[in-house]
Amino acid sequence: MDLSSLVILMVIVVIVIQFWRLRSIAEYMVDYANQYCKRHQLQYISLARSGTKFTAYKGRLDWQLVYQLEFSSDGQTEYVGTITSHGKHVIDIELPAYRVESETNDYHQ
Repeated sequence: MDLSSLVILMVIVVIVIQFWRLRSIAEYMVDYANQYCKRHQLQYISLARSGTKFTAYKGRLDWQLVYQLEFSSDGQTEYVGTITSHGKHVIDIELPAYRVESETNDYHQ
């Protein structure tokens, strides 16, 4: 095995490891989004990655990922927010203003 073959093999190994890492982060983020929606009494619809870049955050190099979170607050209207993570660490969640369902009917006639 010559040096070029070894370098190619190492590059392939790094690519495979990073693919597994991205899959692991994606699975974690789906669980995180589900739990976030349950905590805030929202209906989770879906989560899709919309951006990926390798960057430093607080002195640590890792993947910075941006996800589009689709959710509903009333079961009829769909909203789209964003979740930004650095690796498995959530650094920002931005949700649009959404309708909050009241549990009692406050209308008196």
